[in-house]
Amino acid sequence: MVDPLEAIRDPETKEQLVWLRTNYGTIVEAERLGRLVKGFKSQKGIYKPARSSYALWVRQTLRGVYPDEDPLYSPDGSWTYRYSPESRDGRIDMDLDTNQALLRGMEDRIPVGVMRQVSTRSLSRSYEVLGLAYVERFDGRHFVLRGESISWEEVPTPEQLIAPFHPFEEAPQRQAPQVRILRDQRFSTAVRKAYHEKCCLCKIGYRVRGRVLGLEAAHIIPVSDRGTSTDIRNGMLLCRNHHVLFDEVAWTPDEDLRVLVVDDEEFRQSARANCILDWEGKQLPNLPDRPQLQPAIEALRYRLDKFQSLR
Repeated sequence: MVDPLEAIRDPETKEQLVWLRTNYGTIVEAERLGRLVKGFKSQKGIYKPARSSYALWVRQTLRGVYPDEDPLYSPDGSWTYRYSPESRDGRIDMDLDTNQALLRGMEDRIPVGVMRQVSTRSLSRSYEVLGLAYVERFDGRHFVLRGESISWEEVPTPEQLIAPFHPFEEAPQRQAPQVRILRDQRFSTAVRKAYHEKCCLCKIGYRVRGRVLGLEAAHIIPVSDRGTSTDIRNGMLLCRNHHVLFDEVAWTPDEDLRVLVVDDEEFRQSARANCILDWEGKQLPNLPDRPQLQPAIEALRYRLDKFQSLR
């Protein structure tokens, strides 16, 4: 599929949408967004540039009066977000320019940027950039927005369906380094969201000024073995400590997501101060709430075979 942004004719709009896509999953202070994102200093929830037929972005604030809902994530990293239209005199008015702009975007498949204010202990307001989304429909109360998948050039799986798990990448295609880096970042962000921004083994999740630190998305089937980077189900969120041990096959989850630890006396002696031995034989304590986002059985079996071959 051709990148939908290639159809955007206005260079300024295209540049803004590329920025919103590239910064998917990042927390940005409102002051900085005001410098980088057109119209952000306005008080609008839906922003439509004056000479454009389409909305450029939508945002949700913590004190918003509209009943927006939290995004619901899918295995391909896409998400569904129900966003309230703007009202006039306390009632939804679909004739407002902003609402009409989103409807036109729905008809013409023009993406819109999405940002949500997050709660931090910092005095400055901050927003999470959710990236780009398409208006799938208007259900009478909300615009139903569908976020781009990890591989943004692919059409997201319909929200009511669970796509089959494909454990391996196809024959490697030539990709610009920046494209591969961006896709890896999107995979990491999607996995981080699914695991509540905490290590699935020790539940550590450091936050400093609203930013999450020390966590990494681990591939269950390694990239070196052509494991997929476009499906959350081939990932687990780990702290750096347990990610290193996972990569070195010192431990693995079994098919029931119980922790297995390598039968290596030297490792066990050195790991006494680590909680990993406390979790041996127990199920991983931090998993995605939705079962369809949890590790795929095919990926777990692949990893378990590798673990058992090295015991």
